[in-house]
Amino acid sequence: MKSVLKVYDVVLTVHGPLFIGSGQDIKKKEYIYDKRRRKIMIPKLEKMYSDLCKMGKQREYERYMLTDNRTGLGEWLEQQRVPESYLKAWKAYELDCGDYVGERGKTLEVRSCVKDAYGNPYIPGSSLKGMIRTCLLAYDIRKNPEKYKSEKQSIRASILKNEKVRRNSYLIKEEKAIEEVAFHKLGRTEKRYEMVNDYMSGVIISDSAPLSVDDLVLCQKVEEHTDGVEKRLNLLRECVKPDTVVHFQMTLDMGICKTSAEEILKAIAEFSNDYYQLFSGKFPHVDRPAENVVWLGGGAGYVSKTVVYALFGKEGVQLIPQIYRKTGVPENHKHDQDAKKGVSPHILKLTQYQGKRYQFGECTFELKEII
Repeated sequence: MKSVLKVYDVVLTVHGPLFIGSGQDIKKKEYIYDKRRRKIMIPKLEKMYSDLCKMGKQREYERYMLTDNRTGLGEWLEQQRVPESYLKAWKAYELDCGDYVGERGKTLEVRSCVKDAYGNPYIPGSSLKGMIRTCLLAYDIRKNPEKYKSEKQSIRASILKNEKVRRNSYLIKEEKAIEEVAFHKLGRTEKRYEMVNDYMSGVIISDSAPLSVDDLVLCQKVEEHTDGVEKRLNLLRECVKPDTVVHFQMTLDMGICKTSAEEILKAIAEFSNDYYQLFSGKFPHVDRPAENVVWLGGGAGYVSKTVVYALFGKEGVQLIPQIYRKTGVPENHKHDQDAKKGVSPHILKLTQYQGKRYQFGECTFELKEII
């Protein structure tokens, strides 16, 4: 079949701080926390070590790294009376953490975002494509529930079965079966499960245009319960700031792809509505989102990345706690009370920026046709 390419500019406007993790934590011996200025500075560790050696502080630094588990880097440098001029010379970058409220005596964790080879943050196209894939899958499940009857029964039976499971592999087989029904329609081989049959290979999304470190802010993880009670964790994430506009290029190969820009937008609108009706609308102070709102990245939560509610509707409130129980989520998280509260999970992950509360990763999604 002849390929017909349709190319779009994807415009993602960040509303809630957006975190796409690099998988790396910045340890307390790898950053300098300036409490007075409420900023965290990430030093060039190799240059810092070289200069410390020149100052004759090599042994002290190595002893600190090997034996001191309590002192942060900034505090140690202060104890060593290292001049501030050196700190400025060591700076790789510095981020604001103005809304952070710490717990005394607890270590502050800092999680870094993904960056390119030049140290510029960006949003991987795979993150955007994964979100679109989830929305399209949920859309097809709601539109054609009979197609998924067998897979739905299999998942329910697995959830209700009283057996121990491996957390990392639980429901993977059932998830693949659902995706085969939805996406494996190309018929390139007799074995439908093979990835060459997946029409989503015709949806190609670039990584975003590079952003600047100036587009980042450190945001604290806040957990809100349905009764409005909040818990702040000593965890900061490198997030893209609200009001940042991010551009991607999306190409649809219409010779392969069995969807369209119009269907993607419809799927996003339905997912956004269900997310509010079945989950976020159960929490205080959460407004109904616009039709083109999506949730991306770390902190966006379980519901934004699964199709349990699309498959089971309100029954999901009964089944999701069972998934948590079987996959070893600690009992003190109290998900056994989710059904009584009318929502699962019963925690909404938030943050605060410039005095205003936000859901992590909330963005608006727009398409502008180029070709």
